[in-house]
Amino acid sequence: MVQYMLAQVMEVMCVGIPYTSSDGTWENVVMAEIGPNGPREFPKPPDEMYELVLYQIQNVEALKKMREERDALLAQSDKYVTIDYPHLLEVDKQNWIEYRRNLRDLPLSARPTLDADGNLIDIEWPVTPN
Repeated sequence: MVQYMLAQVMEVMCVGIPYTSSDGTWENVVMAEIGPNGPREFPKPPDEMYELVLYQIQNVEALKKMREERDALLAQSDKYVTIDYPHLLEVDKQNWIEYRRNLRDLPLSARPTLDADGNLIDIEWPVTPN
């Protein structure tokens, strides 16, 4: 399973770059090829990048569900940022703008998973302005 996951991550992260791993783990990945002029090495991506791509591969359904729920929240809040929405104070409109920015940024920071019933867990949604 570990070697299969490594192959999937490398397919996404390092398209077309040859690699080997003595034991099928990321820790022992060497990115190099033997060409007509001898060996050619490639820099190994940071561990954080490997971990992110591995997470994304393992949690496709959770990420899809999070985006669907996030998109629904954005659609529900559209009216609050229109030019003619009757906010009492400018700060109210700014709070809605910030809320929507936080929703749009969620895929960059959140690492949701699904529980046994298929419900999203491990996600902190932005607080809806009052």
